[in-house]
Amino acid sequence: MEAYFEFAIICDEDTRELLVAELAELEYEGFIETDEGFSAYIPQSLHNPLMYNDLLLKYGINPNDVPHSIIEPQNWNAQWEASYEPIVVADKILVRAPFHDIKMDYDHTITIQPKNTFGTGHHETTQLVLELMLEQDFTNKQIFDYGCGTGVLGLMALKLGAAQIVGNDIDEWCIDNITENKNLNNLINFEFRLGTLSVIKETETFDGVLANINKNILLSSFTTIIKHMKPGAFLLISGFYESDLIDLKNATEPLGLHFKNHLVKNNWCAAQFAYQPK
Repeated sequence: MEAYFEFAIICDEDTRELLVAELAELEYEGFIETDEGFSAYIPQSLHNPLMYNDLLLKYGINPNDVPHSIIEPQNWNAQWEASYEPIVVADKILVRAPFHDIKMDYDHTITIQPKNTFGTGHHETTQLVLELMLEQDFTNKQIFDYGCGTGVLGLMALKLGAAQIVGNDIDEWCIDNITENKNLNNLINFEFRLGTLSVIKETETFDGVLANINKNILLSSFTTIIKHMKPGAFLLISGFYESDLIDLKNATEPLGLHFKNHLVKNNWCAAQFAYQPK
């Protein structure tokens, strides 16, 4: 094992998502979200200073302003596991890692192998969608998990009775991670497709859609999403602030997506819609 570099990058949410995707292509192996941005981790031997500097400059970040440190190999796993706490949602859902020893029983337990903290339950948006899911009927439903990440939402849908999950993401690390998480939860009916919304087959329709992404991507995706929603299907969205909800409601109502409910935590918001085409 070798030592890792840790880079503490300060940026806004939209930039963070773009940077994480591009850093993953540069062989960065882990990301931990922080209040001001995120920390990125890479083995020392894989770090390319020139490519790293060019990428940060592309997003208006001065590499000289980004502090970095070295994590010795004997401390890496311990630090990662120590930073990854189990999550409890609405006193009913436990999201845990394989190394967590949990004695208490919950209605639903999801085991996620932490490769990347986005989508593992730690962000408020993931927790809000999980809570909204408790109020939704998933029995025998076909569900699309848009930007599925680790698959935590799709796996929860299966535990709530969904018949089949189709999930997509643009990050290649999801391929192996979702397979691993399916096995950890003894769930098989989760089909992952690498790519954008174009991976949905033209005639494919769903009873429900889960989309925890961000406001801008949601706004640009609604017209495509509804083409693959059955009449009466539900849409659960998050990845935006409460102040953004009015813009999202204004965009969805003309499309036949009718607002039903929303939840808020630390200014983050998740909302439920029902599709009734005109």
